[in-house]
Amino acid sequence: MPNIPGPPLDAAQSTEYMKAATTLLCDCGCHPQSVHECACGRAEELRGVVADHVRSGMSGDAVIAKFVAEKGEKILIAPKSEGFNLVAWVGPLAGLFLAAGGLALVLRRWNRKAGPAASAAPPVARDSAWDARLSRELEEYDR
Repeated sequence: MPNIPGPPLDAAQSTEYMKAATTLLCDCGCHPQSVHECACGRAEELRGVVADHVRSGMSGDAVIAKFVAEKGEKILIAPKSEGFNLVAWVGPLAGLFLAAGGLALVLRRWNRKAGPAASAAPPVARDSAWDARLSRELEEYDR
């Protein structure tokens, strides 16, 4: 568990802290991680701010609301699943279904165009004179 600056939190405060710290995105600009998980100096500073808010009696939801009011919804790890943000949740799933449907149509058309499998060699017209000569030569060879 990362270091939480300041005096230790009691059990209730720790729960509220974790709720806020795992929901808020570290705004350091490096690898996008929650304030709780990020190891940069900015995350350490944000952990201290979150812990101070919780120590002052704010709930985890109140701390999250305060950060959203100050920095906008971009501070959240995941967008809320309402309004236009719903596209972020439903969009990838809809795209996956559309891609699967398109692939099924393409494969169906390929199968329809290919038709029955063609044999390796086209049928050859039989020549009885040739067959007779081949039979005679094979009989001579067997003797």
